[in-house]
Amino acid sequence: MSERFAGQVAIITGAGTGIGRELAQGYAREGARVVLAGRRPEPLEETAAAVRSLGGEALVHPADVSEEEDGRRLVAAALERFGRLDVLLNNAGVPGTDQPVAEMSRENWDRTIAINLTGPMLLTREALRQAMIPARRGNVQLFSSAAAKRVRAKKAHYAAAKIGLVTLAQTLALEVSQHDVRVNALVIGLVGGELVDAWVRRMAVQSGKAEADVRRALVADIPMKRAVEAREVVDLSLYLASDAASAITGQAINVSCGYEMR
Repeated sequence: MSERFAGQVAIITGAGTGIGRELAQGYAREGARVVLAGRRPEPLEETAAAVRSLGGEALVHPADVSEEEDGRRLVAAALERFGRLDVLLNNAGVPGTDQPVAEMSRENWDRTIAINLTGPMLLTREALRQAMIPARRGNVQLFSSAAAKRVRAKKAHYAAAKIGLVTLAQTLALEVSQHDVRVNALVIGLVGGELVDAWVRRMAVQSGKAEADVRRALVADIPMKRAVEAREVVDLSLYLASDAASAITGQAINVSCGYEMR
């Protein structure tokens, strides 16, 4: 295991599956102790087992980031267990139910905004208050989406939340740079994995097309003609949290295989 983040502590939301699990393992490999947050305990325990198999240390703390008190308790638990907090990865998110604005339910809109935008704000606030500003160090990352810049019909709630993360990161960077806290947004494109594979299989059955043809159509508009790999998101996150990126804050960095370039 590397020692790049030895002794440091990272909170990872949405840590039970997908990119969250990959982030947990990536930071553990680099020597960080990780605090795993999410709404379902079982997947979090699976991630913790994966981290421990690498020789890492993990604390499981189920939480709904959209609940204000959950965020406060999550940061407090990290500090109680490890005595510090260095990195906050606001990875948790939901796609919401696809609906045109003319048919959008208030419940669908509110829940999507609450988890994708309000939750990261609340948790970041607690991390700053309880740990990073007093310690005069820290790194916060907000996980946005290329869907925030390349909007699609029926996804107004999701796009609004994700573009909000970009402006939140920029505003936070202005507010906390004096405390040696850096804040950036990762603007993530289509990420390969189980969810994409399942979608491809489902579309192939529905359309009668070969899975290979469905997959090619899926990435046709991506310059590199492929999905982003989860490890590529992890590599960017690790770089942004490291001393190598000490002059980088307030940025929205695309990791989309060229799909989004603005």
